[in-house]
Amino acid sequence: MNGQSTRIPESVTVLEPFVAVGVFDPSEVQFAATVARLRSSGEQPPVESLSGEEILALAVAARGPRLGHVCVELDQVAERVVSGEPEDLPWPDPAEWARVLDGSDLVLRSREEAVGSVRPLVWDGRRLYLHRYEAYERAVAEDLAGRCSNAGYAIDVPALDDLFPAPEDGSPDRQRVAAEIALTNAVSVIAGGPGTGKTRTVARVLAAALLTETSPVREFALAAPTGKAAARMTEAVRQAVEEIAADGIADAGVLDRMRGAEATTIHRLLGARPGAGFARDRHNPLIHDLVVVDETSMVDLPLMARLLDAVRPTARVVLVGDPDQLASVEAGTVLADLVGPRNGSDSVGSGTAPLAGRVTILDRVHRFGSESGIAALADAVRAGDVDSAVALLDGSRPDLRLVPPESADSTVLSELVSAGVSVVEAARSGDGATALRAAAGVKVLAATHRGSNGRRDWDRRVERVVLDLVGDVDRRGQWHIGRPVLVTANDPLNGVFNGDTGVAVSGPDGLSVALPSGPGGGLRFVPPARLHAAETWWSMTIHKSQGSEFPHVVVALPTRPDSPVLTRELLYTAITRARERVTIVATEAAFAAAVLRPVARASGLADRLWP
Repeated sequence: MNGQSTRIPESVTVLEPFVAVGVFDPSEVQFAATVARLRSSGEQPPVESLSGEEILALAVAARGPRLGHVCVELDQVAERVVSGEPEDLPWPDPAEWARVLDGSDLVLRSREEAVGSVRPLVWDGRRLYLHRYEAYERAVAEDLAGRCSNAGYAIDVPALDDLFPAPEDGSPDRQRVAAEIALTNAVSVIAGGPGTGKTRTVARVLAAALLTETSPVREFALAAPTGKAAARMTEAVRQAVEEIAADGIADAGVLDRMRGAEATTIHRLLGARPGAGFARDRHNPLIHDLVVVDETSMVDLPLMARLLDAVRPTARVVLVGDPDQLASVEAGTVLADLVGPRNGSDSVGSGTAPLAGRVTILDRVHRFGSESGIAALADAVRAGDVDSAVALLDGSRPDLRLVPPESADSTVLSELVSAGVSVVEAARSGDGATALRAAAGVKVLAATHRGSNGRRDWDRRVERVVLDLVGDVDRRGQWHIGRPVLVTANDPLNGVFNGDTGVAVSGPDGLSVALPSGPGGGLRFVPPARLHAAETWWSMTIHKSQGSEFPHVVVALPTRPDSPVLTRELLYTAITRARERVTIVATEAAFAAAVLRPVARASGLADRLWP
């Protein structure tokens, strides 16, 4: 975007040099101009009285959430709202800018002022917010603080001892610590990387809650941000239930209730209504006594505010996830803010902070063996240890491989094509289950949609070679036998949801899309014409892969080390989607750049929760 393609209204011409280099786009310009116009049309001073600092504050506050920031700190504004290297732009002096905001009537100073006024900004002396984002942040902090002040819950200690037998080596059992905190407090956080036992802990928390007669749980809900994450949560919890059954700990009634548990998306739990918000809120709260949310790192600040608003004050809330993964697509770093300071102990924080003693970090990995390259690489990336991370990709480990982008066609592509041929052959015979397994056996996770090494590039490369090899496939139109698809939007009418995956297969009535039906391995079939939002799924973006796992993951990174999408959290998320092997298609320089660049999102939630 450049200045030639964007008309700058006369009232906000101070934005011109910023628009010219792409710092602000038409929506931010329009927002600032609209506020200026509304002020001049009412009883407020005329538009000419708006200073350059005020106009820039409006544009910056509007820009921040689009880049994932809840707020913007004035002394870091260039780093926060400029992609890539900061330009030499006429930003105001931070001290003078703060002085102007201290006296600006664009700034909301009390909740009462929000009614009938043009005051879209909140300025706390350090952070600048759009009013609604400050309101979301304040609501989350106040709700959690209120829940933390609730009286504790009684638990059945013998049942907890049965569910979490003491480790043979005498070491502390952090899963038991997490469970006890979750059962005795109105709100708790269970954090940890993949394979650390988060789902096992949740299942046993649920069993203990159902076994406890002194604080009975009559209704419980399992939820996740996406349909895919909810399906995985359901499957993982049911597997954990069978372990409990095998141990003979819980009675048949409790086991049956747990086997019948099915996780849902947060939007469905809250009764999302297109264009009309949510059916559930404080005036019409959820009926559940216990609400467990998985993959909380994917939950943005506005959604967390709405979820907490809908959970009864007397209910228990357990928030589960990996704070080192990618944060939500929308604004906020909610889980990382909730976890707060980490000191290596089994529970985080001390003193009077609301969440002190209510956060448990699970750090013992059970999924991978002691020689796992995947686990070692994930640890190195998470720590920002670039030397160790690069050394792990020297070719000596069977589960790790670094492939230069120019060599990908002769190495990686052949395995993808082999899997693709299996998908098409199974689909042609109408075997949807085999087609789905083949489609999920190896998956490209790309950092970007477009460009060389992006998702669309990989989709084209794989599909072209696969269809050339199998032959006799009608390529006319969007749909063909063997096309793997990823659903990209919720469609309750047809029973498909964002994150669902399927394969177009041959059937007696023609082409249909086979999709998994629940965790038991069943299938359901949907006519292609009913899938209004779906994309080809030979590859997917790393963002979309959250909540998924694959035996072999191919991580495709941009070739330029200065690409702004290359971040530590992105790379860590991609690596931890793999169960057996990781192949990274990237230059060593691009890989190293990702390890060294953590995501920096501005938020005030951690300071509110951990003062």
